[in-house]
Amino acid sequence: MKLYLALGIASGDVVAFVGAGGKSSAILTVADELAETGMNVLAAPTTKMLVSEAQKLGPLITSEDSGELRTKAEKALSNGAPRVVVGSELLSKNRVGGVDPATIPSLAPLADVVLVEADGSRRRPIKGTADHEPVLPHAATLVVAVGSIRAFGAPVDEEHVHRPELFSRLTGVGPGQSITARAFARALAEGSLGNIPDNVRTAALITGVHPGKSMADASVITRELWRFGVKKVVLTSLPDESPGRVWLP
Repeated sequence: MKLYLALGIASGDVVAFVGAGGKSSAILTVADELAETGMNVLAAPTTKMLVSEAQKLGPLITSEDSGELRTKAEKALSNGAPRVVVGSELLSKNRVGGVDPATIPSLAPLADVVLVEADGSRRRPIKGTADHEPVLPHAATLVVAVGSIRAFGAPVDEEHVHRPELFSRLTGVGPGQSITARAFARALAEGSLGNIPDNVRTAALITGVHPGKSMADASVITRELWRFGVKKVVLTSLPDESPGRVWLP
């Protein structure tokens, strides 16, 4: 099964990926799949992004002027690039700054689908969500909360959790204690998806899943997500495999 189909992504969507443990891999996979169908894709992170990750997606275009950014993106897409990445400016040779979320509604008509990386996680498998996160554009139609199965059973510490103190405050699992299925699910449902407008569709994506123990663990987490009201849950072997396998529990 294709990831974009499992998540329910269609032409006209502005999809924000939030959380931790595989957002960039998911965005790259979805962008590849959509390009294969003939759709063009605009990737528009609202937070910092590694230049190396942006370049995997397509040509990188930057401008701090929203009008100029739109003009450059439109030109790149009209010249045949199926996937284009936009950013505000190069912060260093390694990082590009995110675009203002208020700019995305003007960019959205340029492409069939817009993919937004809307928060950071410092490559941890799960995170505690801060009050200012995620940085969502008003144009968002779908928000996908990502978490890696590697976090399940791991201790709450800096190695496994981005902002562990916020994770503990939300889930009640203290420093050094093991992350339970309910805590994992709560971090996605009430953390990453905690402040999503009612008219926006939501989904959870559990990454790093393979047949066997991790699949069984993901099934337990899925049931907790359903209890929290997250109706669409998708499992994938990303980022361990490319292309990743995808399952609907």
